Amino acid sequence: MRKIGIGLILLVGLFVIGCAEQPKRPSQAEHILNGEHRLRKMSERREVDSSISGGFFLIIGELNASTTTRVSVKFAWEMNDGTYAISSLPLEKIRVKIDKEVATPTIKFRWRRWERHSTPQIQKLMDDYIIYALITVKESDWPIQIKLPLNDQ
Repeated sequence: MRKIGIGLILLVGLFVIGCAEQPKRPSQAEHILNGEHRLRKMSERREVDSSISGGFFLIIGELNASTTTRVSVKFAWEMNDGTYAISSLPLEKIRVKIDKEVATPTIKFRWRRWERHSTPQIQKLMDDYIIYALITVKESDWPIQIKLPLNDQ
């Protein structure tokens, strides 16, 4: 009876130790995207997609056309291993913070923290993981260029 009690205690102890939460290893995305990264170059890119479709039966028909313009920001950023990557994000995923103390413009990513890709393809991470990117710059590096219809009157 005593041997069963000791065996049961050992079994429960091993079960509790085995079920203890193991420390999480950083994902590949975290290794690449974590922290603030220095920016080197940045440019805006416009892409226009046009499509046309239609269908006709005898003399009755329909024709549809559409044009979509996407604006993206292409930038070179220093990764955590010291190398530079060139990536792009849609303009609506970019946020800007003005900081008069910053010496070099930086970018910081906010991303989904789940792993789906087995290989860290940088642009694939940008497309699938990034929620938004925060760019921190001096005010002199981000000039005000607001053009409203009222400005022309």
